Amino acid sequence: MNQKELLLQQLENHGKRNISHLSKDELQDMFYEISKEWVSNVVAYNSGTRDVKNINVDDTEQIIKTQLVNSKNLYDTFYDLLQKYSFDDIYDVVFNSMDSKIVEKTLLILEIKYRQFQEILLEDITKRMNIMPDEEAEGFINFVESKRDDIKFLKNILFQLQDSKVSSNISKITNIKKYIISNFMPNDLEIEYKHFFSHSKDKQELISQLKKISNVYSNKQLNDMTKEDLIDILTSIKQKEIDEQKNKEDYERYLALFKKAIYEDDNIYFNTLVMQVLEDVSIDCLNSLKATLKNEDPLFDSKFYSAQKEWNQFK
Repeated sequence: MNQKELLLQQLENHGKRNISHLSKDELQDMFYEISKEWVSNVVAYNSGTRDVKNINVDDTEQIIKTQLVNSKNLYDTFYDLLQKYSFDDIYDVVFNSMDSKIVEKTLLILEIKYRQFQEILLEDITKRMNIMPDEEAEGFINFVESKRDDIKFLKNILFQLQDSKVSSNISKITNIKKYIISNFMPNDLEIEYKHFFSHSKDKQELISQLKKISNVYSNKQLNDMTKEDLIDILTSIKQKEIDEQKNKEDYERYLALFKKAIYEDDNIYFNTLVMQVLEDVSIDCLNSLKATLKNEDPLFDSKFYSAQKEWNQFK
């Protein structure tokens, strides 16, 4: 099966029809856009979320209150409650129903268990990321981390990942996505899997090298760059250093030679130097030489121009 046939098959699996007339590039773009939607589909949650739905707020309060009253260990009780109800619901019951003498301490225990529960959810979600390629998992974990304070969201993500059908679909989509990008769009690999590559050893070494020789870029700018961007900048800086060193050496060498030609009043030697310098040095170096030598000889510019004109005619 060639690349186009593979793309057609995968797109048809996603419900796309009558697309065989499209070019391979158009099919690649279509698949790329479809594969990017998987995160949205997986993490979407709305009124149908699997959190416990409470028809009556009073019932919820009473259930929470009853469990707290009968609790022999508040840490364990809060852990159980957090799996079913929101932090705010539990907080409100504690604040409004418990003895004022123990409210502060109880709320502190609730906060501790809430943070612990939060980390447990994140850890459990992270463990389930082995269904994806490492490159995809890195970006997804970063996304979930950004939602760490939304426990309702984390619960829903975990619930979906526990569903074998959902996790199977995620695995299939993400692995095909990586295959398509790696084989058909390799130049987009680092851009698409930014979070994965931004922490790679190679990229961090490049960033470290660049930081040592330049403080122009912020950490965010450096992390947003691809390895190719970093290599280009480092190459440019190295080339600039080489050019500056050459300019310095050329300036010192030709300055001495021109001074000799001026003082010896040797037109042939002077004209030869002009031809040499025009072929050898950069514009910046040439301008620096002219500015300095004009002070040595008021007629330097006119003599240089005359020799240059002769050289241009010769060329």
